[in-house]
Formats: sequence, C-alpha cells, structure tokens
Amino acid sequence: MQPTPNPKPRKTPLLPDGDRQLATLAVNAAAYWADPAQKWLTLRYVTAAAFGPQATAYEAAVASRVAAGTSRPIEADELLELDHAIDSTLYRVKNRLIDKYNKKTALAYYPTLGIGKRNGGYLLDRERTRRAAALQVLLKGLKAEKIDDGDYGTAFWQPIAARYAELVSHLTDTSGEISKAVAVKDMQREAISQVLSSLAKVLDGNYPTPAEYKAQLRAAGFQRETY
Repeated sequence: MQPTPNPKPRKTPLLPDGDRQLATLAVNAAAYWADPAQKWLTLRYVTAAAFGPQATAYEAAVASRVAAGTSRPIEADELLELDHAIDSTLYRVKNRLIDKYNKKTALAYYPTLGIGKRNGGYLLDRERTRRAAALQVLLKGLKAEKIDDGDYGTAFWQPIAARYAELVSHLTDTSGEISKAVAVKDMQREAISQVLSSLAKVLDGNYPTPAEYKAQLRAAGFQRETY
C-alpha cells in the first residue's frame, strides 16, 4: 500500500482579510513604489503617483467606518436599559388610570397614553421609532388625564422620553453613516487589492529566486506573518 503523501503546506494569503491591515499594507506599498529606486516598477493601468493618494484615501475610509460605529454599542446598551425601565414601570401609569376610572373603563384610555395591546399585554410599542413617538403621546396623556404628578408622573417620564428620542435618532443617523462608509470602503478595497496583487506579480517576475522575492515583498510591506 502506497503511503499517503503529506499535503503541501498552505501558503499564507498574500493580502490580509482585515481592512486595517490591508490599509496599512497599501500605504507601505505606495511608499515603496514611490521610492526613486523602484522607478523601473510600472503597471499599465495605474502609476505610483496615482496609487499613493488611493492608498491614503482607503486608509481614511477604513478609519471613518470604524469611527462611525464606535459609540453604537454603548448607545444600544443604554436603549436596552431605558426599555427595561419603561416596561417595568408602565404598570404605575395604568394603575393611576384604574384608580381614576376602573379596570374595565381604563382600557379605553390606554391609547391616549400611547399604550396598545401587544403580545397579550398592554404596552408601549416595542419598535424603537414608534416607541419614541409613543413616549411623547404618554407625556401628553398624563397631562390631559391630570395624572402627571407624583413620583411616576411627568418628572419621571420626561427625561426618559427625551433621552430615548435622542438615542433613536442618533442610532438611525449612525446606521446611515455606517452604510455609506462601508460602501465607499468596499469600492476602494477592490481597487487597492487589485493594485497590490499586480505589484506582487511584477516583483515575482523580476526577482526569480525565492529569497529575493520574499525580501522585496517585505520591503514593500507584505508582512504576511502578521496576518
């Protein structure tokens, strides 16, 4: 029985998967290519002078994408905390209506405070944008029903409603910013990857020995052991 040959070791990818690493590689490769010592290195479809700004723009696009999402997890957690406060305290508003009317009659007044029947209970809408609007209805309803006093009147609900609206608006804006940043970054990444692959092929063709080729790759910023 013939012994099974050992599989060839898998080569480390020439280009990193991560955007930050690719951006760093692009900037380093652009500096290497711009060196007068590499004036022999040419590509038909892009020049060293043109690639430098492209690499810098891609690096900026990656940074913009990261910055756009930095505050998002913190704000999302704060919204969850506000949701919990709303859901765990709304019964006090319903009890005020029951005290003013009665349990059966109070149901008819729930909508005037933004409360609707959902999932077998009477709650404020759970969809964030609609919940922000429902909180404003709740504030108006508390005043209209003259139950806006006490520990769980306007003094309690006003700060929650204001902060909830602010967070929802900001997260919506952030989502739009992230989508735009991702679209720009991805378009630039494709072009950057194409140039970097082409540069590596030219180096491969001009430095035929593995040692020389690897040395030039490293000089150009292809630090494959880091990715």
